[in-house]
Amino acid sequence: MARISRRRPVRLVRRARSVSLGLMLSVAVVPAPGLAAPAPIPETTDDARRLPIPPVDRSNEPIVVMTGGTLIDGRGGAPIANAVVVTQGDRIIAAGPAGSVSVPVGAARIIDATGLFIMPGLIDLHIHFTQQRCHDFGRYSDSPAGAAIRGVALAEQLIGAGITAARDVGTVDDVALRIKEAVDRGIIRGPRVLWSGSIIATTGGHGDEVTSTATGRQKPAMGGPSKGFNGPWEWRTAVRRQVRGLADWVKLGAPADREEIVAAIEEAHSLGVPVAIDSYGQYTDWAIEAGVDTLEHPLAMSDQAVALMKKHGTAFVPTIGAFDNLLTGGYPTAGIPTGGFYHTHSRRFVIDQQEHLGKVAQAYRAGVPIGVGTDIPFENETRYPDAYFRELDYLSQAGMSNADVLASATRVGAQIMRMGDKLGTIEPGKIADILVLGANPLASLGNLRDVRYVLADGRLVVEQLPR
Repeated sequence: MARISRRRPVRLVRRARSVSLGLMLSVAVVPAPGLAAPAPIPETTDDARRLPIPPVDRSNEPIVVMTGGTLIDGRGGAPIANAVVVTQGDRIIAAGPAGSVSVPVGAARIIDATGLFIMPGLIDLHIHFTQQRCHDFGRYSDSPAGAAIRGVALAEQLIGAGITAARDVGTVDDVALRIKEAVDRGIIRGPRVLWSGSIIATTGGHGDEVTSTATGRQKPAMGGPSKGFNGPWEWRTAVRRQVRGLADWVKLGAPADREEIVAAIEEAHSLGVPVAIDSYGQYTDWAIEAGVDTLEHPLAMSDQAVALMKKHGTAFVPTIGAFDNLLTGGYPTAGIPTGGFYHTHSRRFVIDQQEHLGKVAQAYRAGVPIGVGTDIPFENETRYPDAYFRELDYLSQAGMSNADVLASATRVGAQIMRMGDKLGTIEPGKIADILVLGANPLASLGNLRDVRYVLADGRLVVEQLPR
C-alpha cells in the first residue's frame, strides 16, 4: 500500500510555508515475458510491489531541515562537512554543503546537527516479527494475536536503534502485513516493512516440520495439518496465493525438488515479486541457477555457490550472528543448548562459524552484494537491537571495510530489497529515512549505537539527548 504521510513530524514548532517539490520519481517496471517494456510509472507504492498510485501533492507538507552536521550520504563519496538536508513530507528535496543548499523560509523544524553525523537509515533484511521473546514464554500458549503483540514490541526496538526499514521473511498469518500497515498509518512506531508470507516448503520440509528446528520438541498435534506444497504447480499456486495476499517478497525453504524451486521463482518473477530462499547444499545451487534474488544464510554452501551467485547476480544475506548464537551459548530461556541444530530433519549438518565467515569473505571478494540481516528466533527483548550491531561486526571479521559495511546496511541493502531508487542514500527524491549520530560511524561501527535523531518516512520519530 502507498506510504503517503498526512501527519506532522513530532514536535514541529510551526507550520511550513507551501514549497513545491517539483519531484516525480520514475520507476522502471520489469515487463512480463513477451511484452514490450511499458513507460515508467511516475508514482508507485513505496514497497517492492510497485503498484501505480495517483500523483501525490507534497507541496503543503511540513519542511524539516538539518543543518551543520557532517553528511555521509551513502553514495560512496567523501563525507560533507557543514551540510544541510531538507525534507518535505516523506521526501528529501535537497542535501549538500551549506553553501549550495539554502534553508527554506518557514521550515516547520530546524535541527541543529553541528558536531553530529547524518546518514541514511539502517536496513535489516532478515527479521521475523512473530518470533518469541521473554524468559517465560513457554508458560503461555501462542496465537496470531500474541505474535502481533510481540511484533509491535520488536518494531519499537528497531526504530529506536535507527533501523528504518526491515524485511520480514516469514510470518504467522498476516501479522507482518498488519504491522506494515500500522507503521504506515502512524498507529505504532517502527521501520518501513516489506514482508513475505509463511515459508513455502514441501511437506515436512523447513517451514513444515513437526519438530522445532531449534529444540527437536514435537509441535502440538504434530504440527496440525500440513502446510507443505508438493510438485511445481502446487508451488506456483502457493506463490500466487502470497502475491494475492499482498506479499512484497516470496520466501522458499529447502529441501525441495529442482522443478519446484524453478517453478516458484519463475512464477514470482512473472508477477513482479522477488524471491528469497533459506537453503543449503545442492538446493542452494539450484535456486541460484533458477534466478533467486537473495540467499539467506551461509549454510552448507557448495564450493561453487559463490561463483554461481556472482554469475547470476544473487544477493547474500548471511545472518552470521543467528548461528554464532547457537555455537556460543544457545538460547537458554528457550531450552536450546549450545552447539548447533539438533533433532531436525532439514538441518542435518554441522555449523562452522569460521566456514561461514570464510564464505562471506569469498563473496565479498567476488563482488556479490551482501546485506545485513539478523534472524534472531528467541529472546528478542534482550538481543535486539544489539544483534544488528553484532552482525556488522561479523561482516568486519569477514574482511569488509567500515565503509563497505555501512553500504551493506544502507545503499546495498536498499538495492537488495528492490528499493534502491527510494531508499539507502540521502539525495533529492529519496524517501526521508534518516539517521543522525553523535559520532562518526566510518571511524568506528560502534558509533552507530549513539543515536540522536531518527526520521522515518519524513517523521521525526526519535529524539534523544546526548549520552
